[in-house]
Amino acid sequence: MAAYLIRRLLSMIPVLIGITIISFGVMKLAPGKPTDVMLDFNPKASVEARERMEQLLGLNQPIHIQYLTWLRRVATLNFDRSFRDGRPVTEIVVERLPITLTINVCALVLILGLAIPLGVIAAVRPGGLFDRATTVLVFIGYSTPAFWLGLLGIAWLGVALGWVPVSGLHSLDAESMSLVGRALDAAHHLVLPVGIMTFVGLAGLSRYARSSMVEVLRQDYIRTARAKGLPERLVLFRHGLRNALLPIVTILGLSLPDLIAGSVVMETVFAIPGMGRLFYDAVMARDQHIVMALVTIGAVLTLLGNLLADAAYAAADPRIRVGKSHA
Repeated sequence: MAAYLIRRLLSMIPVLIGITIISFGVMKLAPGKPTDVMLDFNPKASVEARERMEQLLGLNQPIHIQYLTWLRRVATLNFDRSFRDGRPVTEIVVERLPITLTINVCALVLILGLAIPLGVIAAVRPGGLFDRATTVLVFIGYSTPAFWLGLLGIAWLGVALGWVPVSGLHSLDAESMSLVGRALDAAHHLVLPVGIMTFVGLAGLSRYARSSMVEVLRQDYIRTARAKGLPERLVLFRHGLRNALLPIVTILGLSLPDLIAGSVVMETVFAIPGMGRLFYDAVMARDQHIVMALVTIGAVLTLLGNLLADAAYAAADPRIRVGKSHA
């Protein structure tokens, strides 16, 4: 098992380098430079001033030199400074990270808590009324644009009914609240974005759980367990669900980057100062250091998610790691 994981880790290094090369190249090919955003609204900025600024930031060097300089810094976990305000990129990311983690962990827990029971119940009687009803419901959420649901929720639940706040993370008087009051106020602000993220993300995982459970329930050992007279609840959850969870493990592994990258759409629509909103603002401001930091973090987490999923599969099915060792 250890040799299998070491091989997988070593194979991740060239993939990560390739991702950073492509991302860096795309950033440089995009129209505009950081100096455009910094100097366009300054009527006194001359062409010479723009060239001096580019030289100061190292933007006048060949693209491969810029990439190698950036890569040397990243190798020491130094993502440089933001072009907008000069603050260290790591400090900005750490500042926004808890907000995005809270939102996405809450949404993921709700998705898991709803998707797996829905998938299991639908798999017991495939094609039945409950199966058809949940299929229609979850695919409505899957096919509906998240930003449209967000705007609809703001207009209806926030403005018309006044049940939930429509933007931000805290109320204007949050500073005067107690610690518990601030926590409850933040939770009240997150009800709508977390609810929409849960509704949109429910379809895929519930369908995976259903299809995997349907396949497992057709196996011979399930028929044997029922023939022995075991209670249906025991057959479903001890013998069926445990074996049906393997595909869901893969989905959870691939969900790891989303916990950090966050939802750009939801955080932008609801003006939540998280990682998704940070990425959007950085792209608009041509802040290449922040964009590349977030892309690199997302790539690392994607590769780690794949590694965790492979490790879980290898632990559950020894044939996978044995097959890899003979390949």
